[in-house]
Amino acid sequence: MGIEKTLSDEEKLTVIKALNNNMVLVRDSAGLERICQGKGIGFQKRSGDKIARSLVERSYIPENELDRRHFQQLFSEIPDEYWEIAEKVVDYGRERYKIKVSDRVILPLCDHMAGSVERYKKGTTLANPMLWDIKRVYADEFQIGKYALEILEERFGVKMKEDEAAFLAYHFVNAELGSLPNVSPDSMAKLIGNVLDIVQESFQVTLNDEDWNYQRFVTHLKFFAARIVQRDGYQDEADDELFEELSERYKPVRNCVDRIADYILINYHYDLSMDERLYLLIHIQRVTKRYVRKKKPAEHRETEGEE
Repeated sequence: MGIEKTLSDEEKLTVIKALNNNMVLVRDSAGLERICQGKGIGFQKRSGDKIARSLVERSYIPENELDRRHFQQLFSEIPDEYWEIAEKVVDYGRERYKIKVSDRVILPLCDHMAGSVERYKKGTTLANPMLWDIKRVYADEFQIGKYALEILEERFGVKMKEDEAAFLAYHFVNAELGSLPNVSPDSMAKLIGNVLDIVQESFQVTLNDEDWNYQRFVTHLKFFAARIVQRDGYQDEADDELFEELSERYKPVRNCVDRIADYILINYHYDLSMDERLYLLIHIQRVTKRYVRKKKPAEHRETEGEE
């Protein structure tokens, strides 16, 4: 769904349906459906009424019927001020951190912020197990999330933990991945699926897709795959001693990482950096440790308290 902030000054818009006092579904002179936002724009409006362009502050264009129904539902449920906050946060990310995202990120951002404020007011908070990963790997997006929390605290008097900033950062990361050229769902699925196959074949196991460590691993692989397709690798800043120490401790995992690196090099002509190998080693150790312990309890008993 795109957001257009300009319409012809002379244009008259025909109301299809009032969504709330400040939002209406209209048809413009070209027959295109729009969701228009403006102070009092929907007050006592009925189908067929005309609206002057001067009342419209923002114009949203649904991409398809499903998109239209989805947005109508959320527009009617989410208070107007969240849309204003979301646009302010997106503008901040674009200007301060040069984040390249489409306006489609505004909808999930609004939905998430409204839900977060409601949860916190009820005393319900959620821990984000990937907080450390987000802060380190997606530092800019995390800072945008923190900026959003500052605005929400100022507007609603609700102070949220950093975990929520990391949750908000997800929306920007996902939007960035979705806007990358040459990153198709099919190519991503193929690469990620083959890496998962290598892991399962290496340990002769079937990974549990409901396990949190598995979900973390797949999330990591999404960004890992995007970097490979984009040929945009990490700069090598990994601790070589840490990598060697973990490689010695988890030799089967190191062998698995080597197999993945060979697969990537042969099929994508991309040589994994030490950073990428280290992250893979850590994630694969986490996702396979329960299986390895069952097969070789004596060898791995000393690591029982780790991670």
